[in-house]
Amino acid sequence: MQGWIGAHWSSKAVWALITGVIAILAIAAMFPFVWMLLTSLKTAEEINRMPPTLIPELWNFRNYTDAWNKPESTFGQYFVNTIIVAGLGTALQLLICVPIAYSVTHFYYRSKSFIFLLVVTTMMIPYDVTIVPNFVTLRHIPWAGGNDWLGTGGQGFYDSYMGMILPFLADAFSIFLLRQAFLSIPREYWEAAQTDGMSHWRYLWTVLLPLALPAIVTTALLAFIGKWNGVMWPLLITSSESLRPIQVGLLYFVSEEGPNYHHLMAAATFTIAPILLLYVFAQRWFHQGIASTGLKG
Repeated sequence: MQGWIGAHWSSKAVWALITGVIAILAIAAMFPFVWMLLTSLKTAEEINRMPPTLIPELWNFRNYTDAWNKPESTFGQYFVNTIIVAGLGTALQLLICVPIAYSVTHFYYRSKSFIFLLVVTTMMIPYDVTIVPNFVTLRHIPWAGGNDWLGTGGQGFYDSYMGMILPFLADAFSIFLLRQAFLSIPREYWEAAQTDGMSHWRYLWTVLLPLALPAIVTTALLAFIGKWNGVMWPLLITSSESLRPIQVGLLYFVSEEGPNYHHLMAAATFTIAPILLLYVFAQRWFHQGIASTGLKG
């Protein structure tokens, strides 16, 4: 009896220790965001005070309007550009990746495994290696941006929304994630659908996608976040301020504002706020998608 009690308390002590460590790590991970939010509400004088204060003495919400209206009230345009790139890019990515994932799970052809292997292999290629080839390709696409049929004479998709979207539509990780989700759905559903005379297209849109909704939401969320946070590629492929996405605009904002940390933190806060809100509303499907895509390989 004493041994059982000792083991019970030992187990509780271990769980208490694990919980405490996780809580400390969570606080450490959240602290930069809390500091950013609180700093965005301070005055310039309070930010430069030593020793620094954590809670603002005066909650200065005007920092957000000041940051939004700099430079030259362009943050609104940055948001519109980012919503176009992230929203349209995510929709087109799903439109391309879903049929590809379906084909490698429900069609039978000789080179299916080899094609999927090639798709997965592209995930091992460093992103930096693809920047120059993608830039040259988009700049010389025939009949785009004033180009002739040889891809010369114009600028192709340079400095355009499509230039920011096109290179990431056939995403290997999205295809892999969707394939795992489709494989986790019992094959008997497709066999029953064949008995009812369903076509592949109807089965995909009326049966498979509703069952794989968590994986679809997960894929869409990851794609949207990746496009929302993009900096390097939009910075390279665009030159017009009217086309800058929010992260590139924030990069220029940092160089222009300099030591005005209250404005910088306010701009950073409303830059990441949409992503946090999106995750809050989609976290249930996101967690289910992450769990379900590893059931079958």
